[in-house]
Amino acid sequence: MTAIGYQVSSLKDYLTTPESVFCTFRRLKEIGYRYVQLQWIHPDVPMESVKEALDETGLVCIATQDGFQEVRKDLDRFIAMNRIWNSSTLCISTVPKDMMTEDGIEFFCTEMKRIAMLLKEKGIGLTFHPLWYNFDLVNGIRAIDKIMEDLPDEIGLTLCIYHAVKAGADPVSVLERYMGRIHICHFKDYTVFPDGSEHLVPVGQGKIDWPIVFNACIETGVMYGLSEQESHLKDPFLCAKESLDYILSTEKCFTR
Repeated sequence: MTAIGYQVSSLKDYLTTPESVFCTFRRLKEIGYRYVQLQWIHPDVPMESVKEALDETGLVCIATQDGFQEVRKDLDRFIAMNRIWNSSTLCISTVPKDMMTEDGIEFFCTEMKRIAMLLKEKGIGLTFHPLWYNFDLVNGIRAIDKIMEDLPDEIGLTLCIYHAVKAGADPVSVLERYMGRIHICHFKDYTVFPDGSEHLVPVGQGKIDWPIVFNACIETGVMYGLSEQESHLKDPFLCAKESLDYILSTEKCFTR
């Protein structure tokens, strides 16, 4: 059974004070979300305040996320963050563009293994979240495949369906290839206007064929599907509700 949640990076502008964090969490719970992945909460907001907001609203933090360099520079803070928020997983996002070389990927994998060992001592798992350009070929091999081959199986893959599609990859094939290592999927949709501009939209209102993706998530054992939308053409909380409503109406095997 795949549980539906929300990636709160979508609401960065509403996560700047303890009060706004609480109000945002409360609204997400009222919409119908229970599980969240936390990212981009303003650093001035005390971690303990975020924990209080989670407890008071009943939201469950299943993972946190940030960039590779950010985690490397301040790993102790991310460990503390995950422990205070009762998060079982830290997600590291993207191999930076300037490291998309054979040597850069080797360094990335070495660091991921080191970080994974330190996290494991604290009871925290690690996953890698590729962006679209991490699907590019490096010496004839897709970077994502080289990375996942080099990393131990205990390091998972957080797959964003939008980034896979943007890269020209078949997300169902990626789900099947890494079955057992993908516990979190990001559900993010997009559309293209007549002028050629691309815009993120609520899940089900864009170009992605979601029913086949949802079915593949269930068949491959994805634990959490998180709706995500970092930019909005209308009220972001309405977008969050429309995404949840669509997901639950389309796939009856999902839960929340």
